[in-house]
Amino acid sequence: MAQFVVRAKENSVSGGVPLDTGIDLFPGSIVTINVAPDDMWTARPESGGTSNANGLGNPYGQNAGTFSKNGFRFLYGSLVASLDAGQTFFPVGTELQMTVLNSGRLSFFYWDSDNQNNSDSVTASVAVYKGPLS
Repeated sequence: MAQFVVRAKENSVSGGVPLDTGIDLFPGSIVTINVAPDDMWTARPESGGTSNANGLGNPYGQNAGTFSKNGFRFLYGSLVASLDAGQTFFPVGTELQMTVLNSGRLSFFYWDSDNQNNSDSVTASVAVYKGPLS
């Protein structure tokens, strides 16, 4: 299992850069990603913008609604990931287990429209099961 510190400001989908995990995923692999539910990060601290990786209002912080980018829409403050350097995204939140359908390098983002007032970070734990050897 590998751990990655995802920063709300530096790894924001708007104004930041993706956190490249260095983990290449392939079809058929199973990936699990976990973030402690009490691990918090912040956007808009002046208006109750602290949440966990599930995003604002779910269940922490004020409900700020959703933000849309490249046709993808998630709650502000969510942990999201990509396998193609941010061309497409999928939600992670505090817990994800999925079977990988497309090859790619796993990267993480903080989902927000402006990184300038973001702070703090969450730690994502990643495990990959590649399946039995042929």
